[in-house]
Amino acid sequence: MEGRKPVFIADSCIGGLSVLKSMWNSGGTSDAVFLADYAINPLGLKSDSDIAEVVDRWLGLAEEHSDTLVIACNTLSIRFHQLRRSKVPVPGLKQVVSMVDCFEAMVKIEADRLANRKVLIVGTEFTASQRLYPDILSAALPGTRIDTIAATNLERKIARFQRWTSDEDTALTSDLKRAIEQADIVVLACTCFPMVRTELESLYPEVIFLDPGAYCSGILKQSAVAQNRKLTIKVTGTVVSPTRVTEFAKSYLDNGVNKCCI
Repeated sequence: MEGRKPVFIADSCIGGLSVLKSMWNSGGTSDAVFLADYAINPLGLKSDSDIAEVVDRWLGLAEEHSDTLVIACNTLSIRFHQLRRSKVPVPGLKQVVSMVDCFEAMVKIEADRLANRKVLIVGTEFTASQRLYPDILSAALPGTRIDTIAATNLERKIARFQRWTSDEDTALTSDLKRAIEQADIVVLACTCFPMVRTELESLYPEVIFLDPGAYCSGILKQSAVAQNRKLTIKVTGTVVSPTRVTEFAKSYLDNGVNKCCI
């Protein structure tokens, strides 16, 4: 579609690239602008007022580049929902899709698999402390048993390109391992976690892992199949270098399915 604006995708680290990868693999969404806002990472440890300010800044940045914003961060998505911005039109933006929207879509589509199962929601400290995701799940499927657990250290290692192993307690704590082992289904409620989904599935072959970000493409109003896609990357802060993020994005997205020009 000529003249079509790119989708603006924002996260506090590289995790949002997992959402973009799902969107591209599904055949939807051509050009994209990705913001890795490391200046505010780890976002989940900040105050409510600080998180609310980031919501406003991301909305403003999205308007500068696009008419569509994907909030590819569960912390910001939950806060956005709490502020009820999702119910109020945002000037200059035709659509705002949050991870809360993706979670709701996942619950609807995967209802048969989720019903009456033991579901573990794994997120960062902020996400795990909020009742929004368990409430959405229990309202749709009352018989489902739901637990939440924080895996902030795992998110931090992935976001900072640090290696981790299943035996390393700082990444997978004994509590986290036990919680996963006892679950039927694990919801990866942090966009970094799908990046190590293959490793998690190898460690826990009996567990079903679901990624809410994989349902984003079905929500977006704008969708077009493209063989060659252009990605513009913006990185803030000094936690990681823009070059490191760009190199990772090229490797992560150019997988034989996607053609990506950065």
